[in-house]
Amino acid sequence: MLADILLTNDDGVLSTGLRSLLSALRERANVVVVAPEQPRSAAGLSITVHKPLRISRVLVDGFRAYTVSGTTGDCVMLALSQILSSPPRLVCSGINIGENLSLSEFFMSGTVAGAIAGAINGVPSIAFSKREPEQDVVFVAGMVREYDDVAAIAADLAMAVMEQGLPKDVDLLNVNFPEMIRPGIEFEITQLAAKSFEPEAFEKTDPRGRSYVWLWGEKYSKFPRGTDAHATIQSGRVSITPICLRGLAQKISKTRPLLKAMLDGVSAMHHRREERPAEHS
Repeated sequence: MLADILLTNDDGVLSTGLRSLLSALRERANVVVVAPEQPRSAAGLSITVHKPLRISRVLVDGFRAYTVSGTTGDCVMLALSQILSSPPRLVCSGINIGENLSLSEFFMSGTVAGAIAGAINGVPSIAFSKREPEQDVVFVAGMVREYDDVAAIAADLAMAVMEQGLPKDVDLLNVNFPEMIRPGIEFEITQLAAKSFEPEAFEKTDPRGRSYVWLWGEKYSKFPRGTDAHATIQSGRVSITPICLRGLAQKISKTRPLLKAMLDGVSAMHHRREERPAEHS
């Protein structure tokens, strides 16, 4: 099977965000959908190795799609290795219900993981997310019109990337839309904020008297200018964050001498410990 665009997400194949983006993209390109059969939010770039995976075919608004009984990472891996006969020109992941801002959310997000998986395999990729009030992240079914507006902008960006490519030092784009989509909305090229929320664990007791812990987090309200979180949350702009994954694996010449000195010290301590006579009781 051939595709211009591989479309995935982490909210599941029937998510409002994916359906809106599919509708906008299929009018302009050949799209193949490979998405989790169930929501797999916050799974990051995990893959399933402890049980078999099943690929199924379903209809999404009359469009034939594939579902996978695993994570977003599984979906992209199987799409590239099993479902598609050749790599797509672009991987789009989203539109996620809820923002994915800052380093903390970037590495936890299944939506971003879909774009990372594409980029690692040499395919230009974009992750799309939209900020929602916390209480609306789960109850978003009635916001179809709002996501259609987001999808129209996302499709324009996807077409531009597919036709022009990404800059040489950019592997993927992490795109976050603000809560309110106003006419003439502005774009801002940003960098990742360091942290966007304060994690907290709530300990409760179930009806059987056993304790359990629920992880959540309180979102910050202020962020440094130039960051994705400032643009999306404080300024109401669409944040476009270019990501260079290859930079994570490049040599960092300035810090190498400092690291070498540290490791030389560790090695010396280890050798001294080895040279000490064994103590006998």
